[in-house]
Amino acid sequence: MPQRVGRNELNDLAREFHFSIDDSEISEYEQLAEFVLRVLDPLDVEHPVPAGNVAAVRDPGYRPTPAEDPYNAVVRRCHVKADIEGPLTGKRIGLKDSIAIAGIPMTCGSKVLEGFVPTLDSVVTDRLLRAGATISAVTNMDNFAFSGGGDTSEYGPTLCPFDLTRTAGGSSSGSAAALYYDDVDIAIGADQGGSIRVPAAWCGAVGLKPTHGLVPYVGIAGIDQTFDHCGPIALHVEDAAQVLSVIAGAEESDPRQRAGVATQDYSRFVAEAADRLTGVRIGVVEEGFSPEAGVERETVAAAQAAIERLKELGAEIRSVSVPAHLSSAAIGFAGFIEGMTALISGGGNGWHWRGRYWPEFASALCEGLTRSGQELPPQMKVALICGTHLRRRYLGRYYATAQNLRAPLTAAYDRIFDDLDFLVMPTTPGRPHADDKDLSIAERVIRGWAVLSNTTPFDMTGHPAVTIPAAEAGGLPVGVMLVGRHFEDGQLLAIARTYEMNFGWVPEHPAAPARNRPSRVV
Repeated sequence: MPQRVGRNELNDLAREFHFSIDDSEISEYEQLAEFVLRVLDPLDVEHPVPAGNVAAVRDPGYRPTPAEDPYNAVVRRCHVKADIEGPLTGKRIGLKDSIAIAGIPMTCGSKVLEGFVPTLDSVVTDRLLRAGATISAVTNMDNFAFSGGGDTSEYGPTLCPFDLTRTAGGSSSGSAAALYYDDVDIAIGADQGGSIRVPAAWCGAVGLKPTHGLVPYVGIAGIDQTFDHCGPIALHVEDAAQVLSVIAGAEESDPRQRAGVATQDYSRFVAEAADRLTGVRIGVVEEGFSPEAGVERETVAAAQAAIERLKELGAEIRSVSVPAHLSSAAIGFAGFIEGMTALISGGGNGWHWRGRYWPEFASALCEGLTRSGQELPPQMKVALICGTHLRRRYLGRYYATAQNLRAPLTAAYDRIFDDLDFLVMPTTPGRPHADDKDLSIAERVIRGWAVLSNTTPFDMTGHPAVTIPAAEAGGLPVGVMLVGRHFEDGQLLAIARTYEMNFGWVPEHPAAPARNRPSRVV
């Protein structure tokens, strides 16, 4: 039953909303508080879960040694498999450590959630298992997914497979780096500011942030329902499309799908991809290459070379300006800071929506914060400090303003799509970060957020965006990001496949499993 409010706590709680209880009324409010909380007592009895898990072997496995996991990409090697044949039979999938797998520990890369074991699969997990997939790994991630640097996990930084002195990017760091291991064919990441695309770009992989709402997010720890995204990371476009075909689609328990979802046969789009891009109109977003976005010269040159190759394939290339691209940071930050603060305050569920809530996660989060709140990473601490300050002083005004500004930001890109089919720009402003142990707290936090300048806008607008390893600089991958219209994820993957067939990916990693090496038209 809920803990009762003590007589001496009443005024402390009241001060949160700038009122007080007169001494002459204390007994009355004590009685009323007891009445209210007693009414809630029946909610503490055991209730049936909304749906059962698919029957499966669920071996929680073990944490690999550094020798087994040189990139520190895997939190847990496991084996979860249903006795089902389907389109993903034979495929081994790594899931980010924020995605619920019943019977397998989930920590979100944080000591706060140590000991938490979900009892119910996420919707994505369930769909993968019912399609015949084997879940072979839980992958490392930035602590509570609140950085793009790949270096804030409780388990230590995930390292770039192309240079072990650099990080893999984040927050879905392990989901990208683990693709170079023999037991992970495809991985699933989550993206609120770029967390699929950044590590995919730095690890030479394909990473798709689908249209918002296309892939159900139920049973995945998030930041804000209005921009939580989940999607595939792979070394091959065909693999990404195959997984998307399984995990995309309507789910009654997900409030993110309020407008419905329009799915496509993504594998067919990729299989039938043209060998040329004749007639395809691509807009080069000037602001995405600008110093204001923090883009380094080497990245600009590498991305521009990839764009020239798109032109060689027959694409019509135009330069376009979207000034709102550079002003979107404030919109994103209000969502990150106030959205995350509200979500944490709401036990990772929040309020005011219909669908499948996650009570056991709320309990684990509450207990973990009480026990280990000091272990939160600096980026979470400052977010909760600022988010609480904004709530106390302004009661959500800045968050509300930012949410209202998302519509004109979305419209600014949509107007461009009236005349163009896709947009293109570098995925990240620079190449993988050095794994620098001597950074100050502020340097590490700011560096981890600065990589999101080109990716965050499309979390706010919900447009699908894919990063492809189409460029390199100094032997390191440089991701090139293509953006498409809402729910035209298939067309986006098809253009990525056309590029892949003609040019392949660079640089090639010697450890890339042969089955996943992109085929090349000679």
